Amino acid sequence: MKKIAILIMLYFLAYTFSPQLQTETKSLVQSKPVQEAVTQVSNYAADHGWSEIVQKMLGTTLQVVSGVSSDNPALEKSMRLLENHLQIRLHTLPPVNPSLKKEQASQTITLYAGDTGISDETLKSASSLITSDSLPIIQNNTNLNPKKETEVVLYSSPDLYGNALLKAGISSDEISAIVSQTGGITVDSAIWIPMYNLQGKDDLANVLTHELTHVTFNQAGIGTKLPLWLNEGICWHNGLAAQEKVNPTRTNRIIKAMTANLKKTAQNGELLPLDQIDQSLLSASYNVEFQGYLATEQLIDKHGLDHFKAFLNQMQRQDVQRSFQQNFGQSLSEFEKEFTI
Repeated sequence: MKKIAILIMLYFLAYTFSPQLQTETKSLVQSKPVQEAVTQVSNYAADHGWSEIVQKMLGTTLQVVSGVSSDNPALEKSMRLLENHLQIRLHTLPPVNPSLKKEQASQTITLYAGDTGISDETLKSASSLITSDSLPIIQNNTNLNPKKETEVVLYSSPDLYGNALLKAGISSDEISAIVSQTGGITVDSAIWIPMYNLQGKDDLANVLTHELTHVTFNQAGIGTKLPLWLNEGICWHNGLAAQEKVNPTRTNRIIKAMTANLKKTAQNGELLPLDQIDQSLLSASYNVEFQGYLATEQLIDKHGLDHFKAFLNQMQRQDVQRSFQQNFGQSLSEFEKEFTI
């Protein structure tokens, strides 16, 4: 209990006081000893039925992802930095205005126009992608789907998206960079997508599927159990599968370009071990999420999709270490150390 109290105090300091103290406390919170303590507390909470309460107190149910990829390594790194920053800052998204235009994509998923620039046609197109691509792909690859009420809000312009971010608690001096380079935000069961950052229907298919995979994991209670590389790896796997259905040529070109960049990083001796990605997200010189994607692909190729789905299903009842060992025949740490490109 003493450890829990200390952790709650750290997060309270990080989110409450001056920017300088927030920065210093954020570094402390992200340090390896504190992250190990968070893991221990989360496991203890799960054993005593407190998991949901503790996760919300610590803000660990938050997932922030881009879903948008670039062939430019510098832009990729910038995206990752911004996403990690948002992950630290955001706890909740403001409630949706019930008067906004909306489209029901499924029994549990509702699409909203975040502003008047989002047309009925755009909502219907996004809804169709969710129905025809996102949900079938997530179900096929994970045996899961969103089971609770899920909101997807689309924004048409940087100004309007920026105003929404201000209401969500992002400071005005940070808005410009965020609205220009992030492709999506997922918090618990709410998703915000800036449509102006997407190049076409295939990008939208990628983002929707990627973000809905995070929502699915959050609702199933496994999003915070998965290590970062595996969580993002599965979301990239599903997002790229959806994008490939819409535009296979462009999707394959993106995968080849990013794989080549990662291989060059490995040849230069700069590739981080998978188990260090969580602590080194800000300092990495490349897209660590794509590294997680390649590791996830390797895991599925080696053991098969059925074993992978069994692993995710088993994680709903026990910890990731035991589930990994039982379904893949080796420990999580062994795989992380052995993985190469």
